[in-house]
Amino acid sequence: MRRCLTTALFALALSAPVTALAQDTNGCPPGAWFCEETEVQTPPEIAPAEPPPAALPRPPATRPLPPQRGTTVVIPPPPPGRAAPPPIVVYQPVPSTPPTQVVIIAPGYYPAAPGPVRAVPPPAKKSKKVRAWRREFGLNLRLEGVALGSEENGASEDAGMGGMGLSLRFRPVPAFAIDAGIDVLGGIDYNGFDRTEIPLSLSGILYVNPKSRVQFYFTGGADWSHAEVESDEYSPLLEHEGGFAGEYSYFGGHGGIGLEFRVARHVGISVDGLAFVRGRTDEGRLPEFMDENGRTTNTSGGGLFRAGVTFWW
Repeated sequence: MRRCLTTALFALALSAPVTALAQDTNGCPPGAWFCEETEVQTPPEIAPAEPPPAALPRPPATRPLPPQRGTTVVIPPPPPGRAAPPPIVVYQPVPSTPPTQVVIIAPGYYPAAPGPVRAVPPPAKKSKKVRAWRREFGLNLRLEGVALGSEENGASEDAGMGGMGLSLRFRPVPAFAIDAGIDVLGGIDYNGFDRTEIPLSLSGILYVNPKSRVQFYFTGGADWSHAEVESDEYSPLLEHEGGFAGEYSYFGGHGGIGLEFRVARHVGISVDGLAFVRGRTDEGRLPEFMDENGRTTNTSGGGLFRAGVTFWW
């Protein structure tokens, strides 16, 4: 025990001067005779390191060109440190000879010689087709009324006639038509007699605007008519049946204006107004008309108003 303690104290005594020498780094410790003063050189300053240059921009990635026919593409091995995948080899064989082309020519076939090159005009714009005019025939059915005069002019207070008629029409050109008709009229005439009259007419119709749906026209022509009258009282103007009946025949002319509405391609509705003047053609001895002053005449006139429908074909 004492031997171990003596050894530890001796080791501690030897390490004390070495520790003091290690702590004094500027020179010898005070009182040391074998140390001489030396000048300590200061180490040079180290300049700060310059920053590394900026990395240059990487060139844009380019897509590798596809392999050409007849070439062998070998993918290089990966850099060291990685597992190397098995190499991929792409091989495209080049055909040695092109396929044989077979041309079959039928008997009697010869290729046409190339003709001169012509400029093809642009397609023309489609124009609206205009239907060519063709002559038309028509059947007109109508209702009509007759105006004979007023009481101030000496007409009977009950004077008025009406009826119906039909006519055939031929239209050779768009602006003109020929009309041949027959009508049946009845009622009280100018003198107050019961009258039945059948006129025949031949007219021309001039269309002002034949291409329109609403066509304005002028009409005019000649007419022949036959009438029979009866009276419940004796009249000096009647020479049949003892003064109770009479017969008349007329020839005259008429003219007027009208409108035709084409409601369909083959159907038209028309309205018109006509004025007529006529004279007697029979051999009657008595005049037809006599006013309060005793003046007589065999000439008469009036107005005719018609409305009807025409079927064209």
